[in-house]
Amino acid sequence: MTARAITAVTAALLAVTAVTAAFAVLDLQGPVRVVVTLLFLFFVPGWSVIAFFRPGSSSLTWALVIAASVAIDLLGAQLMLLTTWRPALASVFALVVCAVLLGFHLVTARRTVGGHA
Repeated sequence: MTARAITAVTAALLAVTAVTAAFAVLDLQGPVRVVVTLLFLFFVPGWSVIAFFRPGSSSLTWALVIAASVAIDLLGAQLMLLTTWRPALASVFALVVCAVLLGFHLVTARRTVGGHA
């Protein structure tokens, strides 16, 4: 993937993260929240990690993103089952960590696009 594509995907997923957080904070319900939350769960955690490795092909990248996202989500669910069941705390943790990593990727990708890296 090109640096511009990485920047666009990262910005879009950062927007999904922000919308997911807004839905959670405002306690809005409905089908839009379900869709946005599923987008977050299936793509954002994996992209936050896989973008560090910059795999070559787009199909490989997205396969790894979805697989890593599901694995990270399952790890979080297992940790909640083994400790205390606090989904609100787990979602805040996931949102904050992913937002920080996406912000890092966005800054790094923009430096690459701008020719400063």
